[in-house]
Amino acid sequence: MPHALLIPFPAQGHINPMMQLAWKLVSDGFFITFLNTDVNHQRIIKANKDKDMQNNGDKIRMISVPGGLPPKKVAELHHISLAGFHTSLVSTFAIRYFSPKLVSLGILPSDGIPEDDMVQKYLPSMPPLQSAHLPWFSGGEYLFRHGIRMAKEVAKIEWILFNTIYELEGGVADDLSREMGVFPIGPLISPEFLNGDRKISTTASIWEDNMECLEWLEKQCEQSVIYVAFGSHGILNNQQVEELALGLEAAQRPFLWVVHSDVMNGTIGGLPAGFLDRVDDRGCIVSWAPQLRVLSHPSIACFVTHCGWNSVQESITMGVPMLCWPHFGDQFINSTYVVHVWKVGLPLKLNNDGLIEKEEFRRAIERLVATEEGRAIREEMKKWNSIARNTVKEGGLSSTNYNLFVKAMMK
Repeated sequence: MPHALLIPFPAQGHINPMMQLAWKLVSDGFFITFLNTDVNHQRIIKANKDKDMQNNGDKIRMISVPGGLPPKKVAELHHISLAGFHTSLVSTFAIRYFSPKLVSLGILPSDGIPEDDMVQKYLPSMPPLQSAHLPWFSGGEYLFRHGIRMAKEVAKIEWILFNTIYELEGGVADDLSREMGVFPIGPLISPEFLNGDRKISTTASIWEDNMECLEWLEKQCEQSVIYVAFGSHGILNNQQVEELALGLEAAQRPFLWVVHSDVMNGTIGGLPAGFLDRVDDRGCIVSWAPQLRVLSHPSIACFVTHCGWNSVQESITMGVPMLCWPHFGDQFINSTYVVHVWKVGLPLKLNNDGLIEKEEFRRAIERLVATEEGRAIREEMKKWNSIARNTVKEGGLSSTNYNLFVKAMMK
């Protein structure tokens, strides 16, 4: 039996898609060792105690280490095959990889941080980006240099698997393929969701899901609920929390809002006075939600998202249009594609103080769910939703890429 060692980057948005890859490999006859840091290992076991993840030892062995060598050095040391796994768009990797060329052409300064915030077309096959939306911008020159080093090292690997869909960014994928082995295999989503079964889930969340929200969703009308979630690293200040809450209240529509412990110091004390009484049963606030089960529920009308890649790809695969509020990193690139290329969402606009005001929330929700503009977006979403589902079927490009990878690893 072939044995694969999977080592995710230690963050929720990387661990879960790699676990989906692990289960795909198990179905093709692999035994998996899934290696996490000690902290994340314990969090996963605790959050998934009802699923008894440690007793999957005949298929997936969950182990942890306090630290160690980079994966590439481990593979070289033991003379085993190595594959890279990227959990973002190919575009995010490509702009990092090609950034030295952009510097040599004078498109980027040597430190990677443009002085003026301007809209620029950095790569021919990518949409124009604001300078401040480059994925390394908030981290300065250090993050810029780190991204270049990482991209150069990854480029030496024969197989680089991307949890993305070729058709979403085919031009960029083709450009990068001339430099290295690029294999989009997404969306890596539990097959039961693609088959219409929302009752089962094989995830590796480091937070425990709140299942009561699903009971609440069952009581709501079809395409009526505004789903609000900002991933595992989204943090809002009290003023922004208040504006969001008042915007949801003013929208006069049912909403499901995920407020995990890192967002408001583990409490809901940042909400406006009397808010919970006023919205009453129209609102459901939880600390963490089973996102795929939520997005696949017929009551969901739209998704207010930070545009982390997992959330965007899940939303497309479940056919839910988005209101985009990117915070940092690759989220700005993802949002640009959602709004301007795929046309499956609308942007939320910041005021001069960097806040999204309550009226902006209310107005954007109304535009997306109750206007002709919103209807056109939902029609576009149907097209991309079909592409996302078909690519993982037998004969689809993601399925073909995955099968080529499995065959190569079996040799």
